[in-house]
Amino acid sequence: MVEVEDYIWVRNQFKGVSLPDLRLVDRLEEIACRIMAKPHSSIPKQNNEWRDIKGAYRFYDSKKVRFCKLIQPHVSQTKKKVAKMKQILAIQDTCFISYSKHASVEGLSEMGGEKGGKGIILHTTLAVDPNQKNPEVIGLLDQHIHRRTSKVDKNETYLEKQERWRESKIWEETSQRISLNSKTQVIEIMDREGDVFDIINNCISIKHDFVIRAKNDRLLDEASDEKLFPFVQNLKSYGTIKLRIRKRPNQIPREAILDIAFSKIKIKGPKSRKEEMIQCNVVYVIEKHPPKGQEPLEWVLLTSVDVNSFEDACQIIEWYKCRWIIEEYHKALKSGCKVEERQLKTAERLENFLGIANIVALRLLKLRDVARNTPHILAREVIDPLKVDILIKYRGLKKNNITMYEYYREVAKIGGFIGRKSDGEPGWQTLWNGEMELTQIYIGAKLALNKKTYG
Repeated sequence: MVEVEDYIWVRNQFKGVSLPDLRLVDRLEEIACRIMAKPHSSIPKQNNEWRDIKGAYRFYDSKKVRFCKLIQPHVSQTKKKVAKMKQILAIQDTCFISYSKHASVEGLSEMGGEKGGKGIILHTTLAVDPNQKNPEVIGLLDQHIHRRTSKVDKNETYLEKQERWRESKIWEETSQRISLNSKTQVIEIMDREGDVFDIINNCISIKHDFVIRAKNDRLLDEASDEKLFPFVQNLKSYGTIKLRIRKRPNQIPREAILDIAFSKIKIKGPKSRKEEMIQCNVVYVIEKHPPKGQEPLEWVLLTSVDVNSFEDACQIIEWYKCRWIIEEYHKALKSGCKVEERQLKTAERLENFLGIANIVALRLLKLRDVARNTPHILAREVIDPLKVDILIKYRGLKKNNITMYEYYREVAKIGGFIGRKSDGEPGWQTLWNGEMELTQIYIGAKLALNKKTYG
């Protein structure tokens, strides 16, 4: 079952979906609500009745349903929202969704890498508002499934590589699709996969700003043979900032002290086009004194935005830090919606499931944004007072009124958040786990009181 406000939200995300049969539209809304109520559950567990289970499988198998049709209404809504804004971050990244454990699935792409295997290659652009105290996810600006049709010849020459279509073109084509034709400043945020000369040039040609982490040690202007990485390592530091580093494989969580440097540069084009130049700015971020046994944090950030002061450099860093939001989104798809565990036999059925799950994953992230960006509002002004009362009693709180900040911290504690000083703020996973448990109690109370729910 799902709450009325979630039901309305889901209907709005798919409003105007281009499906040829109204029954498919109704079924889409029902499936989306059930996925949102139990995003991590199997399809049979999401649908209690046999007719609904059968209806869900038929929907995913329908030739009238396509991934691109399912996401289009939401993408259009996102573009309308950002067209009214002065500035947005457009964060691009590719997610590899593996189905290596389901070898019988037909129509998947080769994933490559050391382990090989097959799966779905999903390229996403998230629109993020950077002007909140905590950056807020607006929605999907673009989402594209890339299908690999052939393997690359490992022995191809440089010229052969330049002449064929390359997967780096996905980033360029995405940038062109998200062009808004409005006064909105679009700042594209990309990790090292975006450090391709043509991708950077494309951003400039369509008047998008960019912040891209450098991967290639490029030659700088024609006056010398100096390369980018030695150049930035010799720049003088203009100051330091502190950055909390999250725990990752082979990396301990810590508060790192980072030196910041910046400069204007000109970077040369690739081998066959060395006469081409791009003028931009570089911001260098380095942890000079990491803990023993730890690799220092080091970022070389290329940007089209003017950097004339330490404060300007810090702004570029703040924007680049938002890139982790898209990693959280992919985590919400894989861990929250369990997309890699679906057993739907064909790539087309999996893609149709993904067309719904990717919207639900956004809802998981937005839950965290609400918790962070409306901390002082009384919870009863936003959330059903019955649900607030249940939380207060369930958690044994000694107050009758709590703020949104207090509400969501208590919800996260139900989901496993400990709340120590060193823990920071809760993430979407503990928030969602707590919300699911609280919602089950809340729905039971509403049913006992004969109040309307959907499910």
